[in-house]
Amino acid sequence: MYQLEKWQYSSWQKDTRFYLLELCQDLFGNWIIKRTWGSAVKQDFGRSNSTICPDYQTGLLWYEKQASRRRKRGYSAIAERKRSAKLSQRII
Repeated sequence: MYQLEKWQYSSWQKDTRFYLLELCQDLFGNWIIKRTWGSAVKQDFGRSNSTICPDYQTGLLWYEKQASRRRKRGYSAIAERKRSAKLSQRII
């Protein structure tokens, strides 16, 4: 069962670089961390990596660790989204 209210999304930019981070569920309900990064000036989609998490709590820890790393490396937050229960009810 999907738990949309727990999904997290953040994006950052530094000079000509971008970084996207998402904690969400795959088609089987497994929690995954999706990372996408690359050049903000080239017309490509950058690189992407998905990592399966053992559970939501572990995924949240990994998500926060990556977010902290972006801030320490000088990236500026562009967008952050934490879904609310009301939003997930409207989507379903």
